[in-house]
Amino acid sequence: MSFTLYTHPQSRGRLARWMLEECGADYSVRVLHYGASMKAPEYTALNPMGKVPAIRHGDLVVTENAAICAYLADRFPAQRLAPPVDSPERGTYYRWLFFAAGPMEAAVTARALNLLAPPERRAATGYGSYEDVITTAEFAVRANALDDALARQLQSQG
Repeated sequence: MSFTLYTHPQSRGRLARWMLEECGADYSVRVLHYGASMKAPEYTALNPMGKVPAIRHGDLVVTENAAICAYLADRFPAQRLAPPVDSPERGTYYRWLFFAAGPMEAAVTARALNLLAPPERRAATGYGSYEDVITTAEFAVRANALDDALARQLQSQG
């Protein structure tokens, strides 16, 4: 059963398309335009937000990039794009998948729109401060690089 990707070329739908490609999925693309076609009853019946991306897989509709990526990774386990469900690494996978979709996207968008919360209001945001988000992302990348280097060292000694 193939997938249908609902997207727009200048949207976050590029991430969902990339994941479909990484999975080797059979899919077709329906390009929607901001405004009329995204807000049309035919599409809002699939995604009431009237936003892209969304994928349809049979009768199932999945929206939100993180959910689409997680769903596709689980549908194509041979591609090893996510740790197995029973793996202890699954928690770390969820942590960073949803960090990117939540605090990171919110902070980057707020900064791009010049809407960052002032220091006295940071506790009211889901990301704290932009600097907190960047420091956390740098930590994740650095930790992953160290883990990879250690794994390579252990393999060469094995």
